[in-house]
Amino acid sequence: MTPDTELPRDSKGIRIDVRGERDLVFNNWHRNILNNRCYVTDIDFLEYRIKKDEIILKAIFEVKEWHVTAPKYIENCSNFNAIKKVAEIVKIPFYFTWYKKDSENITLFKVWDVFKENKQNSKEMTPQEFKAFIESL
Repeated sequence: MTPDTELPRDSKGIRIDVRGERDLVFNNWHRNILNNRCYVTDIDFLEYRIKKDEIILKAIFEVKEWHVTAPKYIENCSNFNAIKKVAEIVKIPFYFTWYKKDSENITLFKVWDVFKENKQNSKEMTPQEFKAFIESL
């Protein structure tokens, strides 16, 4: 399976957002039309590779800003637990990742390997270290 080349892409092959805004039509429909026993979540990032026309799943990343640390927003949240369940089922790592930024750029990451360590043992990484980490998956 090769990447779809018919979609608009930049010079690095990254898909370009041609609309310039996030489409929340389905999100709003789900929240406003379905009853409150129906839950949905999105997965921030599913890291994968393509090798010999096969998709190889590498990891799931849930990403939050640096200040989001309270258990009610992370490990005690049904969103977190639903994503964790997906990672368990497909047997891939689940990394909860925080980022710190200045006015324009990410300056620091903190990565929690959910299945292998306590949240308190999350590892801080520079942007270069985080890049190397992802590329090594």
